[in-house]
Amino acid sequence: MAILRLADYLFPRSCPLCGLPLLAPGPAAGAVLCEGCSGKLKPIQGEVCLRCGKPLISELGLCMRCRERSWPFDAAMSLYSYRDEAAALIGAYKFRSRFSLASFLAEACAARLESRWPGLPLVPVPFRRKKIVDKGWDQVEALSKRLEARGFQVLRLLERLPSGEQKRLGLEARLDNARKAYRLKPGETVPSALVLIDDVFTTGATAAACAEALKDGGAATVYFLALASD
Repeated sequence: MAILRLADYLFPRSCPLCGLPLLAPGPAAGAVLCEGCSGKLKPIQGEVCLRCGKPLISELGLCMRCRERSWPFDAAMSLYSYRDEAAALIGAYKFRSRFSLASFLAEACAARLESRWPGLPLVPVPFRRKKIVDKGWDQVEALSKRLEARGFQVLRLLERLPSGEQKRLGLEARLDNARKAYRLKPGETVPSALVLIDDVFTTGATAAACAEALKDGGAATVYFLALASD
């Protein structure tokens, strides 16, 4: 696994979105996406919800869901909408173990963090231990290590407990399940302001549960950054 990970990091064979060989003439040295796909990959732009950060269509200020509920986190933001090229990118990283994408995504996160929430420590959403055993790595931890190498302070304050799968649950059931799944590690000191980081923001259940645990531990302000929002 370690050898495959190193080979993928140093010598990515093809663009994870279209399959174009990256060693062919065209892509810049060290690129993890071909020029065509890189140009199509667009970050979230325009009006977004002030609370969850998802793009607004006809609403102003807050999306309909955030008008109807309060969240433990103070604001959330995602780099991309989980569709088209962005969905393929996150899917390649998360499900197909394209380790070479960790540095690319960390660079994008770093730029957004420095412009929006500069200087705040980062707290990664903790991984399932079974996932590490089965796959040998965790995409959020890999991202955290790249950000740490860039000088960001990363505090691994949370731990994940055994819990049921979220995928087939409705929002309220997800919220209840997530509250049981995350907690502050015993004896940890929580800073007054911080940024949670995760891969995908879907219903907000995970972000809410982690933010609630951190605020119970003493945080006054919790922001949330995801690679993509679905």
